[in-house]
Amino acid sequence: MMNFKSHGGKRSLVLILLIAPCLATSQAQTASTHPVVGTWSWTLFSGQCTETLQYRSDGKLLSTSADSVTEWRYAASSTPDAEGFYQVNEISTRHNTKNDCSGDVVDEIGLDATKFIQLNPSKDRLIICKTPSLQACYGPLQRLP
Repeated sequence: MMNFKSHGGKRSLVLILLIAPCLATSQAQTASTHPVVGTWSWTLFSGQCTETLQYRSDGKLLSTSADSVTEWRYAASSTPDAEGFYQVNEISTRHNTKNDCSGDVVDEIGLDATKFIQLNPSKDRLIICKTPSLQACYGPLQRLP
């Protein structure tokens, strides 16, 4: 993340004015019609642990995994790329510093993550990948009612 203090007042204001319209556009792309909006879940480790992602239409994401609860702000691309991946950028805003299903802990506010999400044709399952390819993905997550 950029440290605004190191760039001086005028430069920071210009940067904020340039970024603000982009953030507004990103927020608009999380409208309730976006296919990732909803609650998604999957169970792993032979049924021993469940992860749930709740992408809300207001650009907030609630992630629960084992004892871990993390809140994020997110922005998703409005259309998928040629391979069917939506780019989703997430920034952590709150966490409880407990272990998730994999034993990992989110312990940093402002943690920035980029994911690539691909949905099946009926949009009731998705996979989450590190890059826009099927080489490093997890899921599928099932849309919950």
